Amino acid sequence: MKHTFLLHYLRMALSLCLVGASSLAIAEPDPNYHIYICWGQSNMEGNATVPDSEKQGVDERFRMFYTADNCSQCGKKKCGEYTAVPPLARCFHWNNSGFGPVDYFGRTLVEKLDPSIKVGVVDVAIGGASIDAFRKTKYQSYLSSAASWLQDYAKSYGSNPYGRIIEVAKEAQKVGVIKGILVHQGETNTGDQNWPNNLKEVYQNMLDDLGLNGADIPLLVGEVRYTGPCSGHNNVIRKVPSVIPNSYVISAEGCEAAGDEYHFTVAGYKLLGKRYAEKMLEILEKNGSSTPQAGIKIETFINKESEPGEVEIIVNNEIENTKSIEIYADGQKLVSGETRYVWDNVSEGTHTIWAVAYDNNNKEYTTSKKEVTIFMPQTPFNGVPFKIPGKIEAEEFDNGGEGNAYHDNDEENRNGTTRNEGVDMSATAVGYTQTGEWLEYTVDIQYEDEYIVESKVASGANGAAFTFYLDNSFIVPGDDGTPGGFVKVPNTGDWETFKVVETKLNKLTKGTHVLKVEITGDWVDIDCFTFRCVNPTGVESISAENGLIPDGNYSVYDIAGRFVKKITVSQNSYKNILKSGFYILRNSKGKNYTLLVRK
Repeated sequence: MKHTFLLHYLRMALSLCLVGASSLAIAEPDPNYHIYICWGQSNMEGNATVPDSEKQGVDERFRMFYTADNCSQCGKKKCGEYTAVPPLARCFHWNNSGFGPVDYFGRTLVEKLDPSIKVGVVDVAIGGASIDAFRKTKYQSYLSSAASWLQDYAKSYGSNPYGRIIEVAKEAQKVGVIKGILVHQGETNTGDQNWPNNLKEVYQNMLDDLGLNGADIPLLVGEVRYTGPCSGHNNVIRKVPSVIPNSYVISAEGCEAAGDEYHFTVAGYKLLGKRYAEKMLEILEKNGSSTPQAGIKIETFINKESEPGEVEIIVNNEIENTKSIEIYADGQKLVSGETRYVWDNVSEGTHTIWAVAYDNNNKEYTTSKKEVTIFMPQTPFNGVPFKIPGKIEAEEFDNGGEGNAYHDNDEENRNGTTRNEGVDMSATAVGYTQTGEWLEYTVDIQYEDEYIVESKVASGANGAAFTFYLDNSFIVPGDDGTPGGFVKVPNTGDWETFKVVETKLNKLTKGTHVLKVEITGDWVDIDCFTFRCVNPTGVESISAENGLIPDGNYSVYDIAGRFVKKITVSQNSYKNILKSGFYILRNSKGKNYTLLVRK
């Protein structure tokens, strides 16, 4: 009897264990638990001393997965999950530092996202480390020759920082879903033109090792300080979106600098973290994953015949026992009791739309606010596209308005011309330019060829720069020949002294396109751009002796060999007869002169 009872007990215990094991095996990660991988140098870890006030009141929906080895000082264990009270990477810091951008990245997300969503971070950072410390094929050789203090730093992560990221991220994936990867690294690699490619390698390895799809996992790359010896690396960082799909650059402009040459203050880290979060919120909203309780999908189009737009609003409601639904726009209720609504006669500009649902217990569910912009049609300023080869006046950008034909950081035109736009411009130039601003021009490219652009520019500052896109693709080659380069503007002494900067472009395709000029370094004034072919069809090298065409009568042909007109040249007067461009002049004896007319 005793043996029978014991056997029965063991069978029951074994059965319960199997049931428990089965339950654990089929447990699914919570889709409302968003996980973010954060990695880089000391600015990602946070070099500012943690204020006591920032250790209080952290929302329990903001979580951290401890990435360093077990810490006796704070009691945290590797892979353990805790409320995200800083510091969020290693616990032990000699100066109580460890406050960084990840703190307000997570706090901003939980504040803005639906209350059902939790946010978790996996933060691994090594101050002073090259990107090689995170490369699977390079970290061992890099760390073996690194300074002893950096080696000791890396030991917190098992002397394999990349491996520790993957180890902890896989644990986090058991309870949540990875939504993005944040990086702030580059000070040690300042000026390395191959840095974007090395970053792409690390990013792709993370995707592969964690079973992720790059189309679903954005890479958010933070700029370094705008002051100090590493500020020039921002020009390299801005190349990342041309190298890595689904990547975004997070501006560090205006983020308060610390007293050293490399780091930020608490205020600077807060602002940088909020910018990471704002970009992530924008991505989540675009993908429809920021508000799982009540989503809102918006499609817009413009009736180009009658100007006003028409917005179709669809509320995807998944709330059980819904009593009512209300749709709002710009603070006014549009309709009640509808999940589909067409809002017509919407004026030009940006509008904010959201929906509110109530269940039978009058509990309120509010979607995130969705911005929709109605643009006027984008058209060439002069009614017809600029011809390339040819000249473009910078102030004659397309009609279409803010966010459509141009972007300016503020609505004021600080030069006060009669054109009612937010671009800072005079009657002859665009000025007061700042990083991130851009202008678009509709162009008609006459010939498929490589081009040279002569930019007439002025600047009283160091570091001014800009770049060109054609249909949103880079056309300025970088130092390695691949797209992603910049036009560097010299300090001309002031903003009144203009100089011509010559830049070779990649091959441009014949036809009508949109040329975009984006400012990548503050404070350049731009007068105009003149484009010319590198290898114009049918044109030999310019052969006029001493730059002069002998007096006489000539037949003029364009670079495609088409007859233009007959002219009489007297004392180089062709400059006043012909428009800008390449020409072949042929006299009655059949002698040809090829020339470029510039104005």
